[in-house]
Amino acid sequence: MRAMRWLGLSLVVCAPTPLLAQRLVYPTTASGTVVDEYHGMKVPDPYRWLEDANSKETAAWVASENALTFGYLDKLPSRDAVKRRLTELYNYPRTSLPIREGGRIFYRRNSGLQRQSVVYAVRALTDEPQVVIDPNTISADGSTSLATIAPSPDGRWLAFTLSEGGADWQVAYVRNLATGKDLTDTVRWVRFSGISWTRDGNGFFYARYPERPKGDVLSMALRDQKVYYHRIGQPQSQDVLIYDRPDLPTWFVRASVSDDGRWLIAGSSEGTDPRNTLSVADLGDPLKPNIAAPLKPIVTDADAEYSVIGTHGNTLYVRTDLKAPNRRIVAVDMRKPARSAWRTIIPERPQPMEGEALLKDGIVVHYLRDAQSAVHRYGLDGASRGIVTLPAVGTLGAISARDDASDFFYSFSSPLYPGTVFHYDPAANRSTPFAAAQLAIDLTRYETRQVFYKSKDGTRVPMFITARKGVKLDGTNPTLLYAYGGFAISTLPGFRQDIAFWLEQGGVYATASLRGGGEYGE
Repeated sequence: MRAMRWLGLSLVVCAPTPLLAQRLVYPTTASGTVVDEYHGMKVPDPYRWLEDANSKETAAWVASENALTFGYLDKLPSRDAVKRRLTELYNYPRTSLPIREGGRIFYRRNSGLQRQSVVYAVRALTDEPQVVIDPNTISADGSTSLATIAPSPDGRWLAFTLSEGGADWQVAYVRNLATGKDLTDTVRWVRFSGISWTRDGNGFFYARYPERPKGDVLSMALRDQKVYYHRIGQPQSQDVLIYDRPDLPTWFVRASVSDDGRWLIAGSSEGTDPRNTLSVADLGDPLKPNIAAPLKPIVTDADAEYSVIGTHGNTLYVRTDLKAPNRRIVAVDMRKPARSAWRTIIPERPQPMEGEALLKDGIVVHYLRDAQSAVHRYGLDGASRGIVTLPAVGTLGAISARDDASDFFYSFSSPLYPGTVFHYDPAANRSTPFAAAQLAIDLTRYETRQVFYKSKDGTRVPMFITARKGVKLDGTNPTLLYAYGGFAISTLPGFRQDIAFWLEQGGVYATASLRGGGEYGE
C-alpha cells in the first residue's frame, strides 16, 4: 500500500510524460497446478509456489520484479531532488514516550537519520542524558534491531530483546546498568511478549514458544506459548513455568507484575481478539516474592475485554467492555473478586474510551470525540477533576504513568504537529514538552480542518483535510486521500514527514475515518 501511494505521489509531482507513456513489461509469473478441494469444490491455487520464501524460484521472481521497479524509478529526473528534500524533512530529533523505573527515566531518542533510536536515561528531567544502549553499534548493516526494553525496579538491570532481520522472534539479554556490560543471560524463542520484573530485581516473567526445529522458524504454526520466570544468572533451561493454556494451544498468554510488585496479572486471548481471560496471583512481600503463588482465576470465559490498568492495595482497576461497548473502568477487590462485587468507577460514555492510566491519586482517561483526542482526569472515586488541555486538535498517542506518582507523560501529534512527548504536572495543570521537535519546514503556513460527509446510507463520517492556508477546495488541487476502516483500528489525525513534502508541492491531504474503525466505538 505504501509503495502504491508513493508511486502515485511521484507521478503527480515529478514524472515526465515520456515515462508515463512508457510501457512496462512485467516478468512472467509461472502458474502451478495446485488445486485444493473444500467441501466438494475445487479451488485452484496456481501461485502456491511463491509461498516458499526460501526457494530459488521465489528469489528469482522477486529479483526480476525489483529490477523492473527500480529500472523505472531510477530514470525519474526529479527523483534525486525529491530524495534530498525528504531527507531534510526526516532529519529532526524524535523522542519516544519515557518510562520511569528504578529511580530513572528511560526513553529512546533518534537524532534524525539514525537507523535505530538510542536508549537514554536520566534521574531528573533537567539532567544530562546518559546512553544506556545504542542498537546502532550491534550490527553494521542495522539488520539487528532493538525491540523491548525493561528496566528492573531496583535499578540494577536493563532487560532488552533483539530481533534479527525484522523477524517477530526475539532473544532477551540483560545489561548491568552500573557497568554497561551484558550478563551471560540469554533467553530465546520470545515472541509477542513483554518483560516484567519482580520488584526485587532478581528475575522477570516473559512468554515464549517451544524451541523450533532448524529451518522451520518461519513456516511452523504458533502453538503452546507459555509464561516463564527467568532468574538472573541462571540458564534458560532452569526457567520456571508459571502459566500456560494446554487446553487452548493456539491462544496467546501473558503476565505482568503490578507497579507495587505484589500482584502477578496473567491472561490469555485468541489471536488479536481483545476478549481475554484474567487470573491474579498474590506474590506477597514484593522484596521476597513468591513466584510459585497460585494464580486465582478472576475471569474464566473470554466474553469481554478485561485490561488491568493498575492496583492500589487489594484493589485492581480494570478497563472492560463488558456491558459497555465504549468501555468503562471497574474496581475489583481481590478479597471479594466475584463479578457481582465489582464497582463501576468510571461509567461508559457516548465517546469511546481509547486509553487510560492509573495514578497515585486518580485516573486519566483518553476519549475519542469525532476522531479527535480528549483527555479527562478523575479521582479514584470517579469524580471529575477536569480535562488536560492538549496542544492542538489532534491525537494523543499513549500515556506513560505509574500508580505511585501523580504526574505523567503523554505523546501527541497532528497533521501539522510532529510527534512530541509532553510531561503533565497536575498541580499546575500544565503540559511541558519533554523534547520539542524542530523541522525544516514552516508548518504555520498550513491548516487542518475537520469536515463531515454522508456515506451512501446517510451515516455521518468524519474527515480531516490539510492544505496550505487559503487554498480553495474546489477539486482542482492534486489530492491524496487515505482511508481505512476495519478491526476497530481508528484513522486519526497524525503527522507524516512525506505528507509535509506533499503540502509543499501545493497538494491537499485528506484522511477519512471509515466505518469499521473504532472512532465511535466497536
